[in-house]
Amino acid sequence: MALYRHCCFLAMLLSAALAPGLAFSQARGDPIGPLARVATFDRAQQIIVGKTKAGKIACYYREEGGSHSLDIGMTAEGAFIRLETGDSRETTPTPPLRVFAGKQIAKGEYVTNEFTVLRAYDGPFDYYIPTPSQGDFVVVAKGDAKAFFEMVARARMEFVVVQSVADRNNVDIVAIYKFKTSAIPALLSCAQERIQ
Repeated sequence: MALYRHCCFLAMLLSAALAPGLAFSQARGDPIGPLARVATFDRAQQIIVGKTKAGKIACYYREEGGSHSLDIGMTAEGAFIRLETGDSRETTPTPPLRVFAGKQIAKGEYVTNEFTVLRAYDGPFDYYIPTPSQGDFVVVAKGDAKAFFEMVARARMEFVVVQSVADRNNVDIVAIYKFKTSAIPALLSCAQERIQ
């Protein structure tokens, strides 16, 4: 029986290792940090040029709510989403992880911690938790920036979900309200012009 359990676990890890678009680690810290606004790149699409905490250039779009701030953008390290919230952390997804635009599933009058995948990001990414007790998180895509932004735009009026592959109810989520596909060309142009 123990051998069977180890084989099943090994098979699950092997299939996860071969699957595209997974993160195999989570890290503490924040590679972006609070962004300091430097200029406006595209007023119509609300694309901002800023600097990271390390002084590197970032092109980004900002969504702000009553209790959170979400930056969707790009640095030399890759495309990213960065959530700052005053909320406490409810769950911390454990690797391997996947990230996707998702629609929350309701059962009766109640929402669940389950999501239907609307669009997955299939490239590699890093997942960071700046403060373990708070709900803040950062995802940095290491692959195709356009595909990452398209996934985020598909989550409009839904959620970007970082999910543990082993436990699908173990998630980090952020609602996307305004970011849309029309902002992607301006964001990529800003990155091409301003980021070295």
